[in-house]
Amino acid sequence: MSGRVKVLIGVCWVLASLWSCSNPSMGRGQQAATTTATIDSASRQQYQHALAQFFDSLLLRSGHFSGGILVAKHGQILYEAYAGFEDQDRTAAIDSSSIFHVASTSKTFTSTAILQLVQAGALSLDDTLQRFFPLFPYQGIRVRHLLSHSSGLPNYAGLFTQYKWRTDRIASNADVLYLYYALRPGLEFSPGSRFRYCNTNFALLALIVEKVSGKFYPDYVHDSIFMKANMSSSYVLSHRRVEGYLPTWDAGGRPYPFNHMDAIYGDKNVYTNCRDLLRYDSAIRAGALVAPQWLDSAWSARYVDGRYNDPIEQYGLGWRLKIFSDSLKIPYHNGWWHGNNAVFQRLLADSAVIIVMSNRFQRRVYSSAKAANIFRPYFADFKEEEEVEQGQSGRKLQPARSRKSAVPSKRSRRRR
Repeated sequence: MSGRVKVLIGVCWVLASLWSCSNPSMGRGQQAATTTATIDSASRQQYQHALAQFFDSLLLRSGHFSGGILVAKHGQILYEAYAGFEDQDRTAAIDSSSIFHVASTSKTFTSTAILQLVQAGALSLDDTLQRFFPLFPYQGIRVRHLLSHSSGLPNYAGLFTQYKWRTDRIASNADVLYLYYALRPGLEFSPGSRFRYCNTNFALLALIVEKVSGKFYPDYVHDSIFMKANMSSSYVLSHRRVEGYLPTWDAGGRPYPFNHMDAIYGDKNVYTNCRDLLRYDSAIRAGALVAPQWLDSAWSARYVDGRYNDPIEQYGLGWRLKIFSDSLKIPYHNGWWHGNNAVFQRLLADSAVIIVMSNRFQRRVYSSAKAANIFRPYFADFKEEEEVEQGQSGRKLQPARSRKSAVPSKRSRRRR
């Protein structure tokens, strides 16, 4: 019997036990989980056993994983593991205090910052970019189009090459904006007409935060998000703080050098650790950062992301969404930049969160999302997931084939 099959059997046993106790029927199981904030000893042990089996098989047993894993429910840690090293010489072992770049998971922080300013009445989702950048050469692009990746703007990575940017010069977000003024590349589609994931959108949103708040984006995020969530170890890397850059490695162990796009923020560049990301999750759940109605807006699907070949995969306002039914969804955001991998998956119905981050690229990190099955049968199988976000130099990982969900949405049932 293979290790993967043994893990699947073990997880299914735990899942069946927990499911029978707390969910008398599948129909009721689709509703929000129990409101109690306590986990009894027996359930805790079952969760811990299943999570240990799952992550041992998926990541830890291979010896190639370099990063941290944390799974919590009601803000209480159920499972936590660390492996690998922070440095090339393998002298600094990774532990709970180790910092990682969470790449595109950073987009959720930019979304939170924008929604805070909307909530305060400082801007509107329907504001056009000309309000903030009067000479911006594209008409009809609104804040909501940036948040939902429906602006039609091309990715800035290719523009640096087109402009023949000197790669020894560190680029800022203002430089990204300048490229669009200087080159005026054509839109890829009419604003709002379709979805296409593009880092440009969130680099510009960070500039909007600065325009509206009067604060440097890293300072705004520190004061309005990190401090409120008690994320004392977190920071945003920028051209003013390049010494905060941390080394990462590709799958073969070769280090990535710092490059000219590594200081652009908003689309990436939140550096944090597993426990701080748990504090972020808890602050979101408590409504300490944004009021519930704005979170509901952020977690309402705007577009299906067709690159995943799975209709449950959709996008809201700065958040990816796995939507299984009208009452069952998972807001999440993965990340990939250089050797950094990140998974931040919030199981709303179970008040649980799955956090994984690493500094050595490993595709299987993204399959950590399937640990959700330990809480309820979200997915019908354990087929490995893949990330399709843009990493360094605009390269993309190929999307996985269709993944059947255990509780398909009405839309997915119609399409099948």
